[in-house]
Amino acid sequence: MGRRFIRLLDGQLLHLRGHAPHGNRSFFYDQLVVAHLLAFFNPILAGLRKIEDVFDLPAVRKRLKMPRVPKSTLADAQWLFDPGLLLPLFVSLKKRANIQAHDSRLDGLTNKLLAVDGSFFAVASRIAWAIYNHSAKNNLTQGNVRAHLHFDILRGVPDHATLTGGQASETEQLRQALRAGCFYVMDRGFQQYQLLTDIVALGSDFLVRLRKSARYENLEQRPLTAADRAAGVLADTLVRVGWRATRTALTQPVRLVEIAQPDKPAQPLRLLTNRLDLSAETIGVIYRHRWQVELFFRWLKCMANFQHFYSESPRGMTLQVYIALIGTLLIAIETGARPSSYDFALMSMAVAGLAPLEEILAQAAKRRAERRRAAERQRARGAQKNRR
Repeated sequence: MGRRFIRLLDGQLLHLRGHAPHGNRSFFYDQLVVAHLLAFFNPILAGLRKIEDVFDLPAVRKRLKMPRVPKSTLADAQWLFDPGLLLPLFVSLKKRANIQAHDSRLDGLTNKLLAVDGSFFAVASRIAWAIYNHSAKNNLTQGNVRAHLHFDILRGVPDHATLTGGQASETEQLRQALRAGCFYVMDRGFQQYQLLTDIVALGSDFLVRLRKSARYENLEQRPLTAADRAAGVLADTLVRVGWRATRTALTQPVRLVEIAQPDKPAQPLRLLTNRLDLSAETIGVIYRHRWQVELFFRWLKCMANFQHFYSESPRGMTLQVYIALIGTLLIAIETGARPSSYDFALMSMAVAGLAPLEEILAQAAKRRAERRRAAERQRARGAQKNRR
């Protein structure tokens, strides 16, 4: 069953086989990808020695057409091979992922809707390039790497990712990855006026939550519709941000939408965007979808058990992250839906050959239908409670 996943990648894997040829080499980049994918779909393989044990089994080598994979060979390969060579494969799989069911109010957006965020992954404190913090008081050094992710909201899959040491700037990583034709949705950590200016200059859009300390000048109060008020919108204002004219990079007027938080009535959300054509209600809907990137990080860490790196080098760690994203895209392509923990568990059974893939897909569809009905019942109860 696992060969079906590999067949989706055959063309790209063949290209990887020819990377950096060497007369004495017997283990190649495409084989490294296969070994990592097998480990991704079998989280119990949380170490290079466990992967080595699997490929010591003749039946596994025969089915996957793989050689033995000694621990030392895997470690050397992760240091040697360039993870950037996986990006064409990643891009190819992204294009095959379907747009998922979503709020119809997002249909009018012409730019690709991307939720942007970063998340820390703990690593051993001996990894010098990843050290994030040192406490002189407790004499403790904390090791962290940070994954910087752009998540395609309408397709429900990752769109772009980089891995850095823990001290790297999130805003700088976003600036380096900016593209035209995107709508970037960000939390307040990305409130940097020069960054927002760069986004607009490229022909993209932004929606960012303002910090409490942000300063702005009100220019014009925009009227609210009944739908806006029903969605909890408190104000929709044209503003100029910054407190010193000579230091304000974002010179053009932008829009500030304030939305009530039921659990924090004294702290409304303050959302800044350059999109003047969208309703205030739609702005709130877009920002709520930013949580998809948070949920994806949670899924990656908790559900897919992505808690252990096989390498201590930037190349090896980045390669492992890229292959995890490739595995996620494979699930999305097979199921035609945004991957869930249920899909991951079932697909792991398919890769292990415990059940035919057709049965696995049918069970996954059944589980999604159950979850959808449960969500609809929950929304109906919430609406009834609000009417009361």
